[in-house]
Amino acid sequence: MLEELSLHILDIGMNSLAAGGKVLEISVIENTKRDWLILRIRDNGRGMDEQTLTEVLNQHATTKTSRPRAIGLGLAFLRQTSEMCGGTFHIRSFPHQGTSVTASMRLSHIDRPPLGDLNATILALSANTDVDVQLHYRSDDQTYHFSSQEGINHEPRRTQETQGKGTTTSRAA
Repeated sequence: MLEELSLHILDIGMNSLAAGGKVLEISVIENTKRDWLILRIRDNGRGMDEQTLTEVLNQHATTKTSRPRAIGLGLAFLRQTSEMCGGTFHIRSFPHQGTSVTASMRLSHIDRPPLGDLNATILALSANTDVDVQLHYRSDDQTYHFSSQEGINHEPRRTQETQGKGTTTSRAA
């Protein structure tokens, strides 16, 4: 199992890039009032057919051919973590349309791993300049937005969702 949730995000994000995704959207929602943490990673890569989607959560299912033996436990571990922490796990994918992975868990659950270094994860995924890596982070009334394609000098902006409720920023690294 991975020790930090940001490492799960990195693993899924790297798979999205390998699947040819050009837009990688990562959402992290922390709601202390409802005691929920939700992670959602979406891409517009090549997606998976029903058979592959069924197999992807089995242990040792992988598309990586560079290793001598299949490992492929990333999604299975995230599903296990979500369910162990009182949450749910969903994956949707359609060929030529992309994939969406959503994991939820109780924010206060004693076994919930820490979020970890989300900045380093986003920086690593943004190294590929052909891909727009987007981060949407919401914690109660605070909302932040990052897009790797918006440019270094992009000014912070407010979204309609949070106008008057808190701050919203959009910055490039």
